[in-house]
Amino acid sequence: MSTGDDSVQRHPRVDRRRARTRAAILDAAEIVFTRDGYDGARIESIAETADISVGSIYIHFGGKRDVYLHLVERSLQLFAEYMARSEDPALSPLQRVLAGGDAYLQFHLDHPGAFDFLAMRNDAGSAKSAEIESRIQERVGELLSRFASHVQAAVEAGEARPVDAMRLTRYLWGAWNGVIALRHQPDGLRASDAEIEDALELARWLLREGLATAALRDADGEVGDRVPLPRIARPNRDAGG
Repeated sequence: MSTGDDSVQRHPRVDRRRARTRAAILDAAEIVFTRDGYDGARIESIAETADISVGSIYIHFGGKRDVYLHLVERSLQLFAEYMARSEDPALSPLQRVLAGGDAYLQFHLDHPGAFDFLAMRNDAGSAKSAEIESRIQERVGELLSRFASHVQAAVEAGEARPVDAMRLTRYLWGAWNGVIALRHQPDGLRASDAEIEDALELARWLLREGLATAALRDADGEVGDRVPLPRIARPNRDAGG
């Protein structure tokens, strides 16, 4: 009789242990995929890095593709948390749009490996992984729609020129990804983190100067400090000194 009660009491511990094991597998997989690429990564390497058996990985995940997609999903959740920081109600609608660029940059600087999984994931098909791929696509769509809503809010507030909010959002998504992807280019084209930061800082300035309405411009047609470029919290960088 007491066995049943003990079993019920053990469930939270089992769940916590399972969650810790899955997290350890994903942490190890992030190291292996970043180091070896998708094609070069092996389940055995992930198991060795996580200091668990290969069988444990298959208990928790369906295989390499499934592990990889869960990494993408975890990275997407982290990215969503960064983007949420740009939604500070103290910012004007146009500033929230600009803060989205700062959040995007900071996500890359703090978690370059996670960004790679999000922006440049392997697209090999797998019926087994269809459910998680569907979740990822849905979440990306939600994030893009959320950002587009900030662009539209800036238009409706009279701070931004009338533009197609989703079209601009897709352009910015592709442009930001492209700039950050320069870190993977060969010598001569490769950009350092500092150069990427400078490029995206310029992009935010251009976005502000190009998107703002006439009401926000001075006699010379510039926006400048009338709409200060916002800075979101950067706890990881500050914590590192």
